[in-house]
Amino acid sequence: MRFLSINKVEPGAILAKPLYGNQGVILLRENVVLTENIVSRLKAMGYTGLYIEDEISKGIVIEDVVDEGLKLRTATRLEEIVNDNGNIAEMFPMIQDIVTSVINNKDVELNMRSLWGHHEYTYLHCVNVAILAASVGIKMNLTIEELIYLGTAGILHDIGKNKIPAELLDKKGKLTEEEFGILKKHPEFGYDMLNGARELSSVTKAGVLQHHERYDGSGYPKGLKGNEITLYARILAVADTYDAMTSDRAYREAFAPSEAVEYLMGNGDQLYDNLVIDAFVKCVTIYPIGSCVELNNGVKAVVVKNYHDCVLRPLIRVIETKEMIDLKNDSGYLNICITKLII
Repeated sequence: MRFLSINKVEPGAILAKPLYGNQGVILLRENVVLTENIVSRLKAMGYTGLYIEDEISKGIVIEDVVDEGLKLRTATRLEEIVNDNGNIAEMFPMIQDIVTSVINNKDVELNMRSLWGHHEYTYLHCVNVAILAASVGIKMNLTIEELIYLGTAGILHDIGKNKIPAELLDKKGKLTEEEFGILKKHPEFGYDMLNGARELSSVTKAGVLQHHERYDGSGYPKGLKGNEITLYARILAVADTYDAMTSDRAYREAFAPSEAVEYLMGNGDQLYDNLVIDAFVKCVTIYPIGSCVELNNGVKAVVVKNYHDCVLRPLIRVIETKEMIDLKNDSGYLNICITKLII
């Protein structure tokens, strides 16, 4: 299978992975032949891309660290609880399931590619941050209890945005200084919303409050620096930044994973903790399996396999000729490299 932008999916394509509605209920099962009407309806629902099965991607298997249905059910329940002032404790079984999935699939390639557009962003983003944070926590040898606290902080880190006007969150242009000042209050809003919840750990609440603090003291709301910032918040800062950068937003298109990783690494020990970044880069994939890439000779290919010790040079299959090229091990292709991810 491979990933295609919804705008490139043609009638007759075969769906390779189930599609879920925003309640986490299956809308279409795998192996469905996509018609023009189905593709149009999926676009209208906000889907930005699909996994399809074709001759080019035959034999490519993409595993999920966390089931897409679980992600969507968790995001939907979080939204309902926030909007209705519900009981946060109702999220705990889902958070437990997410952390368990991350632990059980710790060796599976972490592919955070979203099939949804920006209008579904806020709550899915919270789930993605929890998954990324838990993955980093495993690399940093956190206990299961600590991973639960961390995952909970990830799920709840942006809960304070419920107090921010929607027109500000979805604004397409640059925020004014006054608007940014309002947005910067969301960590404190979130902390205030959770502070009375006795069922939440104090370290989880601190993670929510501090996830926009930066290692050099340039963050908010308190301007903390270095180890004044809790480990959970330092992990959340990296996970939050990565998922935000690699997601489509109302005001810009997503950055490629390679661009986001380069940004994070370039700001190690400045904005972010280097120890966290070192663990993070072992979790994410620059060129996810099933993604389409372009080489420096103009050839387009599909990623078949990644090498953890050589993330920039995966095994690929040329789209036009179906030739397999091992960029890591084939000495005949030392001058060939990937220049960009094709969305």
